[in-house]
Amino acid sequence: MEPHPLKILLQSQLASDSLAVLHLPYVLPTLSPQHLLPSPHLQKWIARLNSLIHSKDPGARWAGLVLATKTSVLSKSIMMEHAQSWIGAALPLLSKSEPAPNLKAAIRLLLHIFSAANDIPEFQRQLATPNVPKFSLALVALAEKPESNDLKLLALETLAELIPLYPTLHKSLYGSLTTLCLRHLSGSAPKPTTVTLLSATSRLYAVLPVTGGKVGAANLWRKGIDETLTFAWAAFVALRTTFPFDARLQPSRQQPPSRDDSLLSVPLSVDRLRSAVRILCDLLRFTTSRPLQVPVGPLAKFCQILLSCTPDEKKEGHVDPTIRTMEEAVIPELWKLGAELLGGLLICTRQHMTPNVARFAAIIVFHLERPLTPAQRIPLLQVLTPALTLPHTLHHPILPTRITKALLSILSVLLPSQPEAQSDVGTSGSKSRKGKKRAREYDGDEVFKISNDMMCPSLADGEMVMAALDALRLVLRNPYVSPASHSVACRVLLSLNLALPLLPPSHVSVDLNMHTRLLSTIQAMCLELGAGTPSAMSKSLGLVMHELRDGLGTSDSPAEASPQRFLDVLLHPRAPPLVRSLPHVETLSLFRAEEATEEVEVREALHIGAIGPPSRPSAEEPQGVNRASTPPPSRPLYRDTAAATAFPTRPASSALSSRLRDDAPSSAPIQSPKTVSSARETASLTTGTISQTPAAVASASSDARPPPRSSPERPEVAHVVMPMEEDEDNEEIPSIDMGSDSE
Repeated sequence: MEPHPLKILLQSQLASDSLAVLHLPYVLPTLSPQHLLPSPHLQKWIARLNSLIHSKDPGARWAGLVLATKTSVLSKSIMMEHAQSWIGAALPLLSKSEPAPNLKAAIRLLLHIFSAANDIPEFQRQLATPNVPKFSLALVALAEKPESNDLKLLALETLAELIPLYPTLHKSLYGSLTTLCLRHLSGSAPKPTTVTLLSATSRLYAVLPVTGGKVGAANLWRKGIDETLTFAWAAFVALRTTFPFDARLQPSRQQPPSRDDSLLSVPLSVDRLRSAVRILCDLLRFTTSRPLQVPVGPLAKFCQILLSCTPDEKKEGHVDPTIRTMEEAVIPELWKLGAELLGGLLICTRQHMTPNVARFAAIIVFHLERPLTPAQRIPLLQVLTPALTLPHTLHHPILPTRITKALLSILSVLLPSQPEAQSDVGTSGSKSRKGKKRAREYDGDEVFKISNDMMCPSLADGEMVMAALDALRLVLRNPYVSPASHSVACRVLLSLNLALPLLPPSHVSVDLNMHTRLLSTIQAMCLELGAGTPSAMSKSLGLVMHELRDGLGTSDSPAEASPQRFLDVLLHPRAPPLVRSLPHVETLSLFRAEEATEEVEVREALHIGAIGPPSRPSAEEPQGVNRASTPPPSRPLYRDTAAATAFPTRPASSALSSRLRDDAPSSAPIQSPKTVSSARETASLTTGTISQTPAAVASASSDARPPPRSSPERPEVAHVVMPMEEDEDNEEIPSIDMGSDSE
């Protein structure tokens, strides 16, 4: 019979105090709930723990406290039986000059004891009621000591977890706890408050209203919101001394105290504003049993002021250039704080923010259309996603289109750049024998180029692209997006879906996982855009099965399109079929030759083009005349690097461009309808067909397609002749005169 595990641990690893400290990393993962079941060795184990806790060696006391915490986690019955003795040994250690590891172990043991047995009334009456206030006072004393930052953070986090469990016992400590929090949240300069200390203190300040009880908690919460908002207005006004006075700043009549050193006023005000925004976000996550009245108007007004700051305005008269430069430099930080507060407000209030969404969306788009760095765009893009997920759609005739264009300009960094794309076409279409030999001799030399930049050279660029994709996925569901912008967005996603699988992960970003995240997100967007009736989704079956194979469609959230749901529609169609016949894949407006005038204007405004010269139907040729039977090859979109200077450029590989042109599907061009009788007809002719483009073409890119069948309900087709270039390899061989005397 094998010996009991506790017996082995007691005889070997815990035989002495020094061995207990040495073998503690081995003992902790070895213990399990089965080892602490009733047995003859259990009492010996408890006796050994008590001896370690009361030992004169600090290391042995630390080992005993850690083992007692582990035992309490694994067995609640043992904890209830020995909680009184462990509390009596650990609580006095907090007021003694113990090493920091011993104090941390004692705090963790006491917190687990008081939180795990909160559901037992007798335990609360005998142990929690007399000992919890003492424990909280000891934690407040530890948090006020400046020696150890880690111990201070642990004390603040423990108080934030303990106060909601025992709110009545902390009612008398409300004043001292508030003073402790405000001491750390009043700002610091020139060194700002650390992020960890700010987060822990803000969490503690946000849970203090529970000490007022069910009735007074709402009043304390509203008081905290008002005082924090006033403090934030004062800090913001201190950052706008060199800007014209705005009448919207009337709520802030109280100015912050002046300082002798004016160079420290700006860092101090920024730190105060950062603390105020964090407190407001934590207070918005406050939960109570009674309803709360959220001041949506003042909070939304403050967010609007923060996001509307620009460095263009200047105060008349003499202005200190140093202060002016410092205040202009912190404007991106004001945008970030405004976006953070707006995100918390949108998540908390949801539909109550619907009247303000259009105003905030216009401000965000205004900033996204300007040349900003990726770090400055990320907060704006991240707050745009919750704004678009509100229950009510953004009902605006212009904003969804502007958002789509701004997001496409960000995603254009993933497209090939213009110079190499043009050189690739020029090389393949050249008629010079010497030029062709040179191209063939150096074919594939892009492998040896070491100057190729990544699509996302930094982690911030990759995060910006992912945030833009998330926002684009939501805005394309808006019916107010113009058909031309929707068509260009679908074509960009189609080009990315074709190009990304051919690129190595190291060419996309320094983070090798970024390639997989980008590809999965784009494929899911293409699948959603290609969804429709079962007859239309049948063309996207390959993409649906690809999504199911990779396990990307397991989400049950209504906001996320699940491929499992698409497959269910294919197998069990419930929607009635369309009265008119659907256009074939060959008639979809995918290429530059079939673009409408509006699509050309949108694409050129975004500095996105197609490889190869454009081809338009001749003016003297009547429409509907078949001038050529060979359709033009499909061309992936590229990025115009000469005009898009706000984003990093990336040279495109000529071999990759050639492979894309060979693998991309080809189709017979059509002329897009120029005029329609109503907006509904325009959406059915343009948006309806283009929304099915990415998935349909991506799934059937390698399949042979049958020629388009004529349908009386389809628009009239105009065939366009592409100029056919004569290749030197296909030149006619001259005849040989057999009767000639020459050799």
